[in-house]
Amino acid sequence: MLRKTYPLGRLYLIEFGFDFMTEITFIPDSQIPEASEGKVREFEQLLGARLPDDYRNYLLRHNGEMPCKTDYWMPGEKNWIESVAEMYALIPADHPQSLNQFIIEDYGVPSGWLPIANSGYGDFTVISLLEEDQGTIYYLFHEEHGYDPTERDRGVYRLASNFNVWINSLQELSKNGQS
Repeated sequence: MLRKTYPLGRLYLIEFGFDFMTEITFIPDSQIPEASEGKVREFEQLLGARLPDDYRNYLLRHNGEMPCKTDYWMPGEKNWIESVAEMYALIPADHPQSLNQFIIEDYGVPSGWLPIANSGYGDFTVISLLEEDQGTIYYLFHEEHGYDPTERDRGVYRLASNFNVWINSLQELSKNGQS
């Protein structure tokens, strides 16, 4: 395993593109079909952008499956723990967990950002598809952001430089913030 033989830290390796997602345990969902390369390409055509490779790999391997660890500390906030309630998948647009719904309907998410998960409280975790920060993961806090499609600062928290860093940073935290 690369992690045992490479002397640098795990997060350093993830930042430089090594794929550690296979170490994360996901909860299979029999209601969500597997995504094929063809389905991913079709979605990218509808979207008008190529998905970052690490997120594409997640869709091809796990397509909407929930990671076993779902909690994380909000950056710059002392007492704010957030959780992933639902991951979106490549399934028909009429399903509430569908990525396709964000192409069909305007949810007030700035253009170039794609929701990949939600908190269950009206907040989105998004991935950037923009050239200047492609793959960066952000959290849109609806009480501050207000789902204004022009707003890229207010209520926006940068969570990670890419999907693999974000998914690998998830923890299982108790109510008092202890792992």
